[in-house]
Amino acid sequence: MNTHMKTMIATLLLLLTIAHALQAQELSDLKSLKPFDINGSIGLNSSFYSVSGIPERHAPFAYGINANATLTVYGISMPFSLTWYNNNKKGSFSQPFNQFGISPTYKWLTLHLGYRNLSFSEFTLNGYTFLGAGLEARPGKFRLGAVYGKFNQNSTYDLAMADSMPKMTRTGWAAKVGYGTENRFIDFSVVRIGDNTDAFDSLAAKPLKPGMPMPEQNIAFGLTSRFAFTPQLMFTFDGSYSFYTKNRLELPPDSISDGWLRLVKGLITVNGTTSYFRAFKTSLSYRFTPSIVTGIEYRRIDPGFRSMGSYFFNNDVQHITFNQTVGLMNGKVNLNGSLGIQNDNLDGSKANTAHRVIGSFSGNYTINENWALDASFNNYSTNQRAYKTAGSDSLLIFQVNRTFMLMPRFTKATPTASHMVMLNLNYTTLDDRNKTTSDMVDTDTYMAMLLYNFGLPVLRLNISAGANYTSMTNKNFKNVMVGGNLNLSKTFLSDKLSLNWSNNIMSNKINDDSGLIINSALNGAYRFHPKHLLSLNFSLINNRFANEAAVPSYDEIRGDISYVFTF
Repeated sequence: MNTHMKTMIATLLLLLTIAHALQAQELSDLKSLKPFDINGSIGLNSSFYSVSGIPERHAPFAYGINANATLTVYGISMPFSLTWYNNNKKGSFSQPFNQFGISPTYKWLTLHLGYRNLSFSEFTLNGYTFLGAGLEARPGKFRLGAVYGKFNQNSTYDLAMADSMPKMTRTGWAAKVGYGTENRFIDFSVVRIGDNTDAFDSLAAKPLKPGMPMPEQNIAFGLTSRFAFTPQLMFTFDGSYSFYTKNRLELPPDSISDGWLRLVKGLITVNGTTSYFRAFKTSLSYRFTPSIVTGIEYRRIDPGFRSMGSYFFNNDVQHITFNQTVGLMNGKVNLNGSLGIQNDNLDGSKANTAHRVIGSFSGNYTINENWALDASFNNYSTNQRAYKTAGSDSLLIFQVNRTFMLMPRFTKATPTASHMVMLNLNYTTLDDRNKTTSDMVDTDTYMAMLLYNFGLPVLRLNISAGANYTSMTNKNFKNVMVGGNLNLSKTFLSDKLSLNWSNNIMSNKINDDSGLIINSALNGAYRFHPKHLLSLNFSLINNRFANEAAVPSYDEIRGDISYVFTF
């Protein structure tokens, strides 16, 4: 364990000790607690699959086991889960998937062991699954956390294999220190993750292959806060500086002129491949009444921003949006809307800049106890021109995407029967304002769905039927789908046995190719004992197109049976 890791752990333990001294817990009631308790479930599952007309999309036979349990020892809760699944396809063997994790909790202290994922902030550690250990503590108003572990699996590198590439073991740690309540707090977080270079040490005397991935390293600092200045006025902020080295093997320079890079020189490898990026978002909202809220939000993420503690960022983007929520007529009318502008090319390195107008509106009106109406409108436009290339309309991107939705619905329920009728109308258009590309891009989509649901509570019977229509058209193709569905569900044996039968038929026409798709599924569940559940699922898909059609015809059958024991 390196010096920085030891320092981080020592600092965290010191903070925990101080916080514990300030918020001492009374342990004299342990005798009154139940010493041991466990509850959860364990399930066995087996599935089968068959298809003709197209290549197999799943293994013909598979089986697995999964378990979820919570162990409680003197009031300390320790939830854990286990999943094991095996696919055996035509005699081949694949390594089963195994993950195990446990998170025991005692009062304000939670310990994480095994495969876990935590979030300290959006731009540092944000839900990335790791294998290791973590700790979270909330003594009083302190908000503390730390994790250490492996952020990917080990892999081997075989010099005898021409296409073998090393995948470095990626390990790291993250920590968070904060203070406050849910409506008024400030958190500081840091995540440091890097690739192990041992695989490259063994290759020092050998030339590296072209395209071989280089060991990377990252450290990101984050500041997150929320302040309710008054019960009505709320301010939030979440920002980060991320320092990223793309190749740890490159030698460091003799001197570093950038002050930010000098600051982190002792924390990560700094060389010619090291750069840093910023990302932050902030918002301000004011609640005039419980149903009227006005807000503004600004978000900016630098081009190239990355954090090894998060899976993905849509970077090189900034936008500002105004948001409004309004409730009228004693809650019968609720309106939500937002309007903003967005652009990329924040550092001016691209040959063009895209400007977008982003806006949305939604509302619902509860007319009376039976009738209601929902409606929404979204508008997103992109205006992009290559400013470094004069007079080239072929490089112009000016697209407008609009969506309209209208959904009236009727509901009525009595002790003997229930009725629900819903009509969903949707229109989406993609309008390309560039004349040279509009014929390929312009697309109109119409969708309509009518659904009726009828229930008989006394008979434990529910019937639903519907019809749907979809049309997608542009200059190059037209796809029209028309169909209907019928679903039946009922329970028997004092609700111990439940059955559901769903059927769907769809006529699909793609240009000159016409086909028919039939889908039928049967699902059953039998709880023959309060702790034992047996379920069966079976589905059939029949897809029929003409022999000369570009779309293949096929028959596909899926099924699975499972047993769950609850304890």
